[in-house]
Amino acid sequence: MTKPAETRTSRQIIWDAIQEMAALGHTITRKTLQEVTGLTYHIVDDHVSRFVDEDGTLRRVLDGVFELVKGYDAPRPVSITDLDDGQTIIEVGDQEIRLWPREVRKLAQRLAGDAQQLATLQLQHDVALATQGLQLEFRGVQREMSARIKELEEANQRLRKEVSERPLQGALL
Repeated sequence: MTKPAETRTSRQIIWDAIQEMAALGHTITRKTLQEVTGLTYHIVDDHVSRFVDEDGTLRRVLDGVFELVKGYDAPRPVSITDLDDGQTIIEVGDQEIRLWPREVRKLAQRLAGDAQQLATLQLQHDVALATQGLQLEFRGVQREMSARIKELEEANQRLRKEVSERPLQGALL
């Protein structure tokens, strides 16, 4: 049986892949997008550049690494109040829920995974920023060292030339 023809545009294929990767918490890279979509780097780069520069739906984290810019609505106010009788009131916007300690523990167990995932994603983001800073600093040091080595090599060559052009004083004695 033949495969049905793809009706989505390459832009839509790439966008769907980006959204799926973001939903799963995966790092969005040009290499991964190329592998997942099967499109060439040229096509992936073209569309990703438009998502970054024109649409503003993606932002560059590092070269070849991107992050989805989420357009959530403004967050609703959240309030948590502990009552003397052991109940906890959770208010989100205009909604209120009253929970007993056992229910609070169940809710906490359910949210613990989300909290851990958030902490892991934040750590991953922080490490990426620190790594980028170290890479930039390392490249600066490499450029500085290369320039210094070149200066020293030129000075060494000048000294060798001066020494070879001088007459030997000991030969006159």
